[in-house]
Amino acid sequence: MRLVNDSVRTPTAEQVKRAKEGRQTMNPAFLSAVSRTRFRPRALAMVWIEPLLLACLLTVARPATSVAASADSAVEAPADQISLKQEAGWEDWNAVRDQHSPRARVRVFVPKGEAADAAKVRVVLMQTPKPNFDSPQAVLETEVASAKRQCKKVSARTIRKGATDLVYELRAFGCPAQKGERYLLTRIAFIGGWQLEATYAPMTPTDDLSASEKERAIKLISSVTIVPG
Repeated sequence: MRLVNDSVRTPTAEQVKRAKEGRQTMNPAFLSAVSRTRFRPRALAMVWIEPLLLACLLTVARPATSVAASADSAVEAPADQISLKQEAGWEDWNAVRDQHSPRARVRVFVPKGEAADAAKVRVVLMQTPKPNFDSPQAVLETEVASAKRQCKKVSARTIRKGATDLVYELRAFGCPAQKGERYLLTRIAFIGGWQLEATYAPMTPTDDLSASEKERAIKLISSVTIVPG
């Protein structure tokens, strides 16, 4: 009768050696994934909006801070909430996505009467913790640098600039899996302990917006704020 199960025998010296070697040669892909999860700067929202902005412009590596959660899950949204100013034009838009974690949120809007997967333009609102940057300008410079690593030609033009608020146009050409010149109109604002990013994203190639559309778009993204919960 065996009194000791094979599975709990004392390991041999050779087994100990192999175990140590295994720890030293841990899967590099796994280590890389852990490193990205723990240390990349602003990560939440790109996981959510990458399919939208990739179809629009490029896979900008916008940093993340949390894991995405569906709007109907038990995960609560941030206590401080995105607020849309009345009479700014939001009555002409429908919310088609609202995803959040306790520390971040993404909301996506399309024009009324247009299907979410076929809309000609989308507005993406992204709320994440304020990064360790001095100003929104530093956020823009980081995003432009990332875009330049992926696209053949990238340019950004500032429309409005303040200490905590920046509106800019981003154009890119020759991005992965994209044809034609792509365009984004974005506002970055630091509000309390949050960063708010509001992006007006045409889904078809264009190098600019008409004057009237640009005016409406700037009014729309400028009307968004974050209010205490």
